[in-house]
Amino acid sequence: MMPVPGSEYLRVLDACLDRASEGLRTVEDLLRFVCNDTAGRARVRSVRQRLWESVNGLSPGRLLAARESSSDVGRASPQEVEAGSTRQVFRRNLHRAQESLRTIEEILRGFDPKAAARIAELRFECYDVEKEYYATAARIDKRRLLEFSLYVVTGREQSKGRDDSEVVRRAIEGGAGAIQFRAKEPDAGELLRTAKELRTITADAGVTFIVNDHVDVALASGADGVHLGQEDLPVQEARKIAGPDLIIGLSIHSLEQAVEGEASGADYVNVGPVFATQTKAHGGPPVGPELITRVKARVGIPITCMGGINGDNVEQVVKAGADRVAVVSAVVGADDIALAAGDLVERVRRARAKRARSEDCRTGE
Repeated sequence: MMPVPGSEYLRVLDACLDRASEGLRTVEDLLRFVCNDTAGRARVRSVRQRLWESVNGLSPGRLLAARESSSDVGRASPQEVEAGSTRQVFRRNLHRAQESLRTIEEILRGFDPKAAARIAELRFECYDVEKEYYATAARIDKRRLLEFSLYVVTGREQSKGRDDSEVVRRAIEGGAGAIQFRAKEPDAGELLRTAKELRTITADAGVTFIVNDHVDVALASGADGVHLGQEDLPVQEARKIAGPDLIIGLSIHSLEQAVEGEASGADYVNVGPVFATQTKAHGGPPVGPELITRVKARVGIPITCMGGINGDNVEQVVKAGADRVAVVSAVVGADDIALAAGDLVERVRRARAKRARSEDCRTGE
């Protein structure tokens, strides 16, 4: 039995043990139910179990006797409402555990140095867990940001004189789930100002925001991601600059480029141009809907497709396997942007339902 701390220290130990255990349990459940990471869940569970084993010399009865929840001055403290992405909840609760473990360690130093040393080991293991599994949580968040049907890319040449803000607001009104800001201005300051304005609009609407080409502008504007072409900065180099949180999309024109893009760390690939298009950024011979089918069969990351897609042919690309489509002219160049976006969203929905029925028939379900 370890020496018994005074009641005031027992209160601190009781609170910190519960707080550390609660934080670890939250992380354990995230890894289990959200990330489907068996190894990560087992590791965090082991840390939580060893926490209690490390202090088994403390009498549970004494800890409970020292507890004064009803009169705790911290009980009435206002609780800040924080963002709840997977990676934020993951980090917040690991930090909660780490900080509590540090307090436990410091108090135990004066009563049981060996127990304090065991707690220190657990604290450092929590640091390792944070580093090792943060990327897993970030991948879950990025996958969620890529759950949409319509991806609208801005284009001032097609927008009939309407500014980017108006185009984006109308596209979102019609149901666009993602916006890519693409512009040709050589003025980096203007690019950043517009990107920040569009980030505000998309954030308020809960819509994914991607910046074309410019990793620096994406990071400075708080965008969700950056989209790169085959002639832009390689994905691996962009990742070194952007870190694990930023979505990185890559335009591909062949199956080989898609496989290479996934291996290099792209979060999604954009197949195109599917059909002939006048949009210069998507020049080159059309790859056809068939490439969508081939890419979907070979890569595990989400795919988008682009190039000449409109209401007349969108069913073809969905039938080929596309779950989300990207467009410029079909929405940005429409007289009624919101109406055009809404029409495409509905056509994608119907085409996906039709594809699902067809797949069920083939499998005999």
